[in-house]
Amino acid sequence: MSEVQNLSCCVDGLDEILGGFRKPSTILIAGTAGVGKTTMSLQMLSNAAKNGEKTLYIPLTTETAGKAERLHSIYPFLDENVQIYPISRPAAEKDPLSTLIDIGNVIATENPDRLVIDPITPIGFGFVEQERRRFFYTLDSMLKESNAFVMLTGELLEDQIHGNVASHLTDGIIYLSKENTGYHTAHKLKVLKMLGIEPESRAMCTAREYSYDVSSEGFAAYPRLIVENTDGITETRIKSGIENFDLMLHGGMLAGNSVLIAGEPGTGKSIFGWQFLVEGLKNGEKGIIVTYNELPQQIILEAAKLGCDLQQYVDSGSLKFIHSNPEDIHPDEHATRIKELVESMEATRLVVDGLINLEITFPDVIKLRGYLQRLTSYLKARGVTSVITTELNAEDNDRIMSKDASFIMDTLVTVRQVVYSNEVKRYIRILKCKGSKHALNMREYAITDEGIDINCDVIR
Repeated sequence: MSEVQNLSCCVDGLDEILGGFRKPSTILIAGTAGVGKTTMSLQMLSNAAKNGEKTLYIPLTTETAGKAERLHSIYPFLDENVQIYPISRPAAEKDPLSTLIDIGNVIATENPDRLVIDPITPIGFGFVEQERRRFFYTLDSMLKESNAFVMLTGELLEDQIHGNVASHLTDGIIYLSKENTGYHTAHKLKVLKMLGIEPESRAMCTAREYSYDVSSEGFAAYPRLIVENTDGITETRIKSGIENFDLMLHGGMLAGNSVLIAGEPGTGKSIFGWQFLVEGLKNGEKGIIVTYNELPQQIILEAAKLGCDLQQYVDSGSLKFIHSNPEDIHPDEHATRIKELVESMEATRLVVDGLINLEITFPDVIKLRGYLQRLTSYLKARGVTSVITTELNAEDNDRIMSKDASFIMDTLVTVRQVVYSNEVKRYIRILKCKGSKHALNMREYAITDEGIDINCDVIR
């Protein structure tokens, strides 16, 4: 019996979810039409071929002539070293025995390291179940003898999978689906079965749904943020960039803490974030701004009017932006982008400007809470201090619109503006700060040409 080898999944994000594939083994990728089964398969084969593996793709199709050229036009990422051997789908439905011999011959000739048959479900479609089972048992024996890693795709609904004989012969089952969630289509990946991986990892990956994206550029899965190392958690104090705010916190912000700034439009929430970032940047730290509606260049221009020269830090590479349309973004994709940038830059400060925009993608409040909990815990473990802005209800300044976020964040700050005899006055108040004493009363502040300036006098 061949020795089991560990293989990379060769699909972005999938190694983090599954811990890789095993060779030899057979995996079933199930789902309805249009969910990305073919894209996922070709992405895997292409990346494996680029790594020097021998790969074979066997599509069951009604157009065998010119199939390879058509695939390359539809999937620009498809590597030219992927061997393509199309088989007539009508013939496979009517004469599975000849199809079995055909598949066996091409596998013996090519001797691939990785093999995909796409899809497997039409084979023997017109035959009685007993004959179809006999065919699949014979195919299974042939695939095991090839010593290849095999991926089969199946056009199946989730509740049809376990009734299909192919599911009983495979070592793993991945189910792909899509659903409309308000503003965009959400693609979901489930691992229904996966043999050969560690029990702890198996339990983790089979208990969750994962987001994925499928496009002309290929297939990418988005693992959830997992906090494994808490060495970054300290009691170090850092400067906020707003002197008297540090006094209100009895010495500055705690490194790694998450700070929620809630206020009406025009109260300086974004300015607070810019000053916080610049304070770190000018001292050699690296920072990230996560923005939704405003373009990065627009933010740079607005910040420059208040003396915050963000452009010089963008030019030096110490400041980077993540800009997303809240109607298009997938939450786990967004978290993955933040994680990759934090780790590649070794960033220590991060601003999320406009949490209310992210909530558009979360019709489920529980999922929003879970996302924020994972993100802030990850940032804390990395030692990244975060400032996140959100809205206060304009008619009721005591009610924070991102209610769930207020419970999750370490520090909660409100900024308010009140009109007295046609004069606008602004007040800042720290409602909570985990792990630190803080001023309990409001303080008046002004937005000047140099940013936020907090009055030292306490408002009783």
